[in-house]
Amino acid sequence: MEEKGKILPRPAASRSLREAILKARIEEAEQLDAAADRRDGEIARLELLKAELEAVFAEIPSHDDRFNLVLVPSRPARLWIDLFTYAAVDEGSSAYLFVRNSENGRRTLFSSSNVADMADRITRYMAREIVRRERIDAALSGPDPSDKVANETRHLGLGMGVVVWAFLIGILSGAVGLFAAVWLSAP
Repeated sequence: MEEKGKILPRPAASRSLREAILKARIEEAEQLDAAADRRDGEIARLELLKAELEAVFAEIPSHDDRFNLVLVPSRPARLWIDLFTYAAVDEGSSAYLFVRNSENGRRTLFSSSNVADMADRITRYMAREIVRRERIDAALSGPDPSDKVANETRHLGLGMGVVVWAFLIGILSGAVGLFAAVWLSAP
């Protein structure tokens, strides 16, 4: 009778490490598939934005090499506009983010879920940057300093001729006076 009262523990067959590993592999594969789908979605959305901007980039003057439309499939994927700015897709909201890197860190300039709005904002940014660079170049070049020196030299050339002649006449007058003084003082 004592044997009936004794409860035997269940065998560990219901808890299998192999089954747990299999489940973990399936879960990991599902997570990787979901991440790959999100990443493919990000890249596809950035490719749409890139297609919207290609006509704008075709209009950039050939001497302006600041802007370069490059899709980099990094984590997160980025569509670079210039050396400091890029577009990315926000993981949580799937909205486009227009981001600028600076010495103070990253700053989101604009956010939109509409590709046309984002393309318009990037186009306006590029236009402002081109105008700003033109203003800086004009301020730096200003009136050509060599032209100013040439004009001053021409004006000085006429005045210098008079000064040189006056100096030569003064030297000759002084030499004649000194010669006369020496001649007259000689016994």
